[in-house]
Amino acid sequence: MVILYGILALLILFAAIVLLRAAKFKPDGILPEASEKPDLNFEKAVSHFSELIRFKTVSSYDWDEVDEAEFEALRTRLKTLYPRVHTHCTREEVGKTGLLFRWPGKQSGAPTVLMSHYDVVPAVESLWTHPVFEGAVEDGFIWGRGTLDTKGTLCGILEAVEYWIEKGFVPAQDVYLSFSGDEEVSGPSAPAIVRHLKERGIHPALVLDEGGAVVDGVFPGVTFPTAMVGIGEKGYMDVRFEVTGKGGHASAPPPHSLLGDVARAITKIETHPFKAHLTPPAKEMLETLGRYSSFGMRVVLANLWCFEPLIKVLFTKQGGEMNAMIRSTVAVTRAEGSKAYNVLPPKAYVGLNLRLLVTEDKDSALEHLTRTINDPRFEAHIVDYRSASPYASTASDGFAAVKRAIEKTWSSTIVSPYLMLAGSDSRHFSDICDHVLKFSAMHLSKEELGLIHGNDERIAVEGFEDMISFYVHLIEML
Repeated sequence: MVILYGILALLILFAAIVLLRAAKFKPDGILPEASEKPDLNFEKAVSHFSELIRFKTVSSYDWDEVDEAEFEALRTRLKTLYPRVHTHCTREEVGKTGLLFRWPGKQSGAPTVLMSHYDVVPAVESLWTHPVFEGAVEDGFIWGRGTLDTKGTLCGILEAVEYWIEKGFVPAQDVYLSFSGDEEVSGPSAPAIVRHLKERGIHPALVLDEGGAVVDGVFPGVTFPTAMVGIGEKGYMDVRFEVTGKGGHASAPPPHSLLGDVARAITKIETHPFKAHLTPPAKEMLETLGRYSSFGMRVVLANLWCFEPLIKVLFTKQGGEMNAMIRSTVAVTRAEGSKAYNVLPPKAYVGLNLRLLVTEDKDSALEHLTRTINDPRFEAHIVDYRSASPYASTASDGFAAVKRAIEKTWSSTIVSPYLMLAGSDSRHFSDICDHVLKFSAMHLSKEELGLIHGNDERIAVEGFEDMISFYVHLIEML
């Protein structure tokens, strides 16, 4: 009986600790209201943006397919669209398509780098409501390829700098504007800009590139809009597994075909995922968003010391972005056997795309896949690889400035760190900067998020105005 009472007392104590921690796990204060929009000629800015959309700056892994004249025409047109930027800032063309502007500051401390890219992915014209490169302004939206990814941020940055120069404002430190025209194909321009800055001994205090956005319904129980600011991005790896056989005529197939072997390998890979990990970006995201969630979620998130396994199970079952936030992922993207229906392939392969947490490198990831397939006939080839980026600190002055600029632009918005799942040019800047952040200054619905790289890509005119306002606020605080 004494033992029973002792166990009961421990359970009561445990429950009391869990509930007390949950009760204390709440927001620090009321989310701030946005400031008034700057006194900027937004109609003129929309006209500029519409014009930039008309340049067909479609990048390609095969440079022979690129219309270089369109890229050059855009770079030239920037000179007349933004005359004050070109008068008060130095402009250099770096690498294949890179543009680097330096806006001199009052002091010689560590500068800020604001990034974007002006190349876009291809589009199927027949599937669009408005012509892809017309830059139509209809129904309260600006339509066209690149409105969301990401000529919008390029235009927003330049409009904000032009605005402040006209006002006579001079930033405290230098501000660099770094734009590339080959981001969509992981091109050489951003690395060239980083080398260029490194040779000059420049180590920025803050680099800000595309990344998360202001979104709704991102987390269970959270009803406020949430600005997701990437403080790191996952690594990348393409792997090809090949298996060889005798081939031959399809009229007398063996009991197990090569493609059947590939199919079994795929099934093993998809049913044996990488282990889940709550990395620092994931933990900070839970720490931030959990405070605004329902009491049930707060009970769990305020007590990760005992409920972390439960969170991993919940995120795994939810799938999608939440699952990808806590583990390295594998997507089966390519497979090939015979070139003909009536011929057994002498060789078959499966192509995999991996997005890696910092807990994995190419050797450990390949070892996991090889062990999972467990068939010595399969030969692995790493086609492409880059490691996960370092994490930026949310305690930095740069993160604080981005947070304040978000709060001044969008009312009652939570600002949360997260781990960016995709890749961006900003990863190269980790070589010269410890505080590389990834945030696309847009409030996007789930439908609008689905338009990135999709048909009918567009941004609301009001959303574009908010984007410019964000950069205006941010620059004022640098």
